[in-house]
Amino acid sequence: MIRKGKIKDFRGCWSSGLATITIEESETGNILHIPCENPSTVRGLAEAYGGITAGRSFDKSNIIDKEIYWAYDELGLIFGGFIPVEEASEEVVEAYQNQVES
Repeated sequence: MIRKGKIKDFRGCWSSGLATITIEESETGNILHIPCENPSTVRGLAEAYGGITAGRSFDKSNIIDKEIYWAYDELGLIFGGFIPVEEASEEVVEAYQNQVES
């Protein structure tokens, strides 16, 4: 299932490998605190929005209020990945809209 929302926060520790991304759902306004893998999520966010600073730190100010399409992983337990709204293909947008209309 494709979801859409705005990133509201990101908290993690690279040494533990765990993090939480906070997303405000577009349709409901619900705030979700979603567990994620810190290294891969930070790399994806940094690739999309920048934010890696000296000393391997991540400046989360670059991601706050960015709108994304996102999904849980295959098991539906953790954050599986995202696409910035402005980079989403027509297929992704259409698939999301079809879900919302159903």
